[in-house]
Amino acid sequence: RYKNIVKKCVESNTPVPPDEEMAAQVGVTLNRLRKALHYTRRPISLDEPLSMGASKGSAAGGDGMGGQLLLVSDLLECDERKPDEQVELSLLRQCLENAMASELSPHERDVVRLRLGLDDGVARTQREVVDVCGGSISIAEVRNAEKRAYLKMSSPYAVHTRQLLSYLDFCGGDLETIRG
Repeated sequence: RYKNIVKKCVESNTPVPPDEEMAAQVGVTLNRLRKALHYTRRPISLDEPLSMGASKGSAAGGDGMGGQLLLVSDLLECDERKPDEQVELSLLRQCLENAMASELSPHERDVVRLRLGLDDGVARTQREVVDVCGGSISIAEVRNAEKRAYLKMSSPYAVHTRQLLSYLDFCGGDLETIRG
C-alpha cells in the first residue's frame, strides 16, 4: 500500500505526504511505518560510490574530487592481520616457544622475551632490560646473553632452526643484523 501511494504521487507530480499522513493512509502506527521503512530499505553495495552531499560543482562538470571516487569499502578498511596470517603467526610463535624452551637457558629466554617483546608486545632496549631486572645484570650481560641465545637458535644443529628462521622471516627479522 505504501508503494502504491508513493507511485501515485510520483505519477501525478504531487509531493509525497509526510510519514504521519502516510501511516494514517496505510492504516498503521507511525512507529510501525518507520520500522517497516527501515527494515526494507535498499542494501548498500561495498563498491558503491559515496554521495558527498549536494555540492557546487565546477563549470567543467567535475566531481570535485579530482576524478577519485570514495567507495563504501574505503571506509571499512581493517588494520588487523588477516585470519590466515594470524593463525600462521600463532603457529610460528609456538614453534619459537618450543625452540627457546629446548635450546636456551632460563636467563637467555628471559632476555630474548624482553628484548623482542614476546610477552607483552613491547620490545625493549638493552638498558630497559637491565631496568626490568632491577639492575642485577649489566648491559654487557644482556648483550652477551642475547648474542648466545641467537647463536644457539641459529645453529644448524639446533632442533628447531627451520621454525625459528620461518618466524624471523614472517616477522621481518634479519638474522645477519641480529648476529651483529
